[in-house]
Amino acid sequence: MRVLMTITPGTGHTYPMVPLSWALQSAGHEVLVASSGPGLALGEAGARVVDVAPGLSLDRMVGELARRHPEVAAKLLQEASGVPYLEVVGGAVAAALRLQPDMVEAVIRTAEEWRPDVVVHSPLFTPGMVAAAKLGVPAVQHGFGFVNPSAEMMGELHRDLFDAHGVSLPRTRATIDITPPSVLPTGEGMWPMGYVPYNGGGPLPKPLYELLTTRPEKPRVAVTLGSGPVPGEAAVILERIIDSAPKADAEFVVVLPRVDLEPFGTLPGNVRAFDWVPYGALLATCSAVVHHAGPGTALGAMYHGLPQVMPGFKGLGRPVVAKAVADRGLGVVVEPGDIGPELLESVAADPSVRRAAAEVRAEIAAMPAAHTVVGRLEELAAR
Repeated sequence: MRVLMTITPGTGHTYPMVPLSWALQSAGHEVLVASSGPGLALGEAGARVVDVAPGLSLDRMVGELARRHPEVAAKLLQEASGVPYLEVVGGAVAAALRLQPDMVEAVIRTAEEWRPDVVVHSPLFTPGMVAAAKLGVPAVQHGFGFVNPSAEMMGELHRDLFDAHGVSLPRTRATIDITPPSVLPTGEGMWPMGYVPYNGGGPLPKPLYELLTTRPEKPRVAVTLGSGPVPGEAAVILERIIDSAPKADAEFVVVLPRVDLEPFGTLPGNVRAFDWVPYGALLATCSAVVHHAGPGTALGAMYHGLPQVMPGFKGLGRPVVAKAVADRGLGVVVEPGDIGPELLESVAADPSVRRAAAEVRAEIAAMPAAHTVVGRLEELAAR
């Protein structure tokens, strides 16, 4: 079976697709990835890749959207209350893709040249669906957690693209959902698949290796604001962590690849900062995590059964993730200025939070593995 993966060029969209890529190749199937920028990370994980838009990343797409359609970008980045998030993000992605016609056409052209039996595509990435429809093969949406819009909605929002290629939605479709059902119920007909952390590879600098191979004497708290656009309140979070750390009976590992820490001066002795870590390996040594309510970050904390503290950030789906996590009892949503030792200690020690985290960790472990989903893809392609 030949499988084409078409991926939105963002890290958070790419890493969740690595386990399925591994499983497909382990089962003897061919995998080709059509993406750009961070989407090419599947090449580092062993897949063949085609760069359909050299230099293009999700950040650049959002930046271009903000320049050309500031009102659309504002809705995405601020996420006004009362507006369904899927409508906001769906409309924003459709508008962003219209500003990247060369990339869209390159994805479809790659599919026509390679002739896959199945197209697996990121949520919201309509070129993959158009390509599958033109080839008459199944289109399978691979969720990245919490966000799985319907094909009907995306087809309507990007009707001009489908019309330009003379097709409607692919007749055979499926959706893979990696969100634990007790956190967010799996939609009707979706295929559940257990989340497996992947955070890239490469050599570990000695300080990072020592951190990951040494069990801390005190509780360790991870602090991360993700790989996407840095929330405007990032400075507040850092100031609170740095100011309160000397009073805390804990150590903090701050991971902020896009934040200059120099203005914050010398860090306290129990605060260590890195611009990158293998997140899953770090969380295996932690007692709690403070994060921006990104889907991958939240799922990583669930995988390791950790209590979560999330500042109440707006935009990019963060409120959707934060609400789902808090509603399941896995942590709390707070104002950035409220983060401090007392709050972190109380959340990490809360028996109800710890119990819920353990339950969801077990739930993820019991969900179907990627190799099971490969079997379903084989059946879909054989129809």
